[in-house]
Amino acid sequence: MFNSSVSRFALSLVFGSAGGFLFSLVGFPLPWLLGALCATLIASLMGAPIEVTRNIRNYIIVVIGLMLGGTFTPDVIEQAANWIPTLTAAVAYVVVITAVGQIYCRKVAGMDQVTALFSGLPGGLSEVTIMGEDAGADIKKLSLTHACRVVSVLMFIPFVLTYWFELESIEDVLLPLHWNMQDGLILIACAIFGVIIAKYCRIPAYRLTGPLLLSAFIHLNGYISSEPPELTSHAIQLILGSAIGSRFFGISFKEVGRVMMFAMGMTIVMLGVTFLSSYLLSIATGISFGALILALSPGGFAEMALAALSMGVDPAFVTTHHAMRLFVIVFVTPLIIKFILTKKVG
Repeated sequence: MFNSSVSRFALSLVFGSAGGFLFSLVGFPLPWLLGALCATLIASLMGAPIEVTRNIRNYIIVVIGLMLGGTFTPDVIEQAANWIPTLTAAVAYVVVITAVGQIYCRKVAGMDQVTALFSGLPGGLSEVTIMGEDAGADIKKLSLTHACRVVSVLMFIPFVLTYWFELESIEDVLLPLHWNMQDGLILIACAIFGVIIAKYCRIPAYRLTGPLLLSAFIHLNGYISSEPPELTSHAIQLILGSAIGSRFFGISFKEVGRVMMFAMGMTIVMLGVTFLSSYLLSIATGISFGALILALSPGGFAEMALAALSMGVDPAFVTTHHAMRLFVIVFVTPLIIKFILTKKVG
């Protein structure tokens, strides 16, 4: 019955919708994202035939890019100069947290050098696993470690921001249900040409960054001024949460248990570094502690930016810092790997 990718995707949305509805009733933060994630995670580990294919995930990443581009306004350009100290600190943060993560993965988890390096990177699941596989890392350990980290961070951070910092979700704000026809056509053009141009120029995470850059240009010049629609935001959260949770399909509890235990330990260490760095930066710059936590958190680019968009934290601030971190990871890591491999041969 669930042999086709369409039926497995439909079943994923059934579980995800149930989880999202339950979390919404209870009043949890980001209910459609976290509820869908928890429900599909449990279902996949129990053997339910669910799946969100790579193609579907790619489309979702494009739409997230369009939505994030809409957060860039003329005010953001005026504020960018004030972010230079934290953007500089974000680069140093990548170096520190990667070093800490690698040491943990090698000494505690017993990974080889290449797998440990990629497992310790605070990047998103997709780009890091693709880079790691190309470099010869153990893809099963790598993907499980990053999946557990992304899930843990995505579960933990919204609860901290909601119940500790008492941030309000923008779900209470009246937003349009959908884009109008003109805005929709403009954004479709941004999606198509953004992906093509960014891929041709070999821009990192081109499905996200290409549409994001064109969408930001359109919004900065006043061609579109409307907020991201509520219905679209909820649908994206539902599908993204289901996509992350369904990645664990086909993996037994026994197989995932040991890797998950080490991954949880590494996540705690990384979050400790993140909270300390955010606290010190907040004191030094006067920028909100909560905003800095989201900007530096070792979750995926799209996931943490969507969390900021949904929780009322300045998404442009968070997105800019994660883009800086992604730039460092994508362009510097291959040089480190080349050095490691050259050293081994020598």
